[in-house]
Amino acid sequence: MFRDFEIWLFVIPIILIATYIYFDGLVVRDINVGKVSINGHEFDVEVANTILSRQKGLSGKEELKENEGMLFVFGSSQPRRFWMKDMLIPIDIIWINEGEIVGFEKNVQPEPGVPVGGLKIYASPIPLSTVLEVRAGVVDELGIEVGDSVLVRL
Repeated sequence: MFRDFEIWLFVIPIILIATYIYFDGLVVRDINVGKVSINGHEFDVEVANTILSRQKGLSGKEELKENEGMLFVFGSSQPRRFWMKDMLIPIDIIWINEGEIVGFEKNVQPEPGVPVGGLKIYASPIPLSTVLEVRAGVVDELGIEVGDSVLVRL
């Protein structure tokens, strides 16, 4: 009988952790579009807040205008990793934590023909729950800097 208790002490935490990870990847809020403001510049964004929409991201998109982007919204702050799988256009990746820019990757290029295992990984500098992808060059064009405030309206 004591042996069964030991097994449950091991199994229950695993179930709880797996449940947390699973639900963190589900819909945070079922919204498809929103607005993001940085330095007085407003972006119209598609919102990626489900496992499938985050996996797809901007892949296959052939153009982004200066005021367009994709906002990735996660359920909790964690280290985030992005790649350019099936991307056709270069982008700037803006890492956002609690309404403030904490870093960015500029002019991230597509990697056509590179197998998934060979794609470059872009990692957030700290755990965060929000990431913005915009057209390559926007960070420099708008003078976006670490520490800038970000206003998100969904």
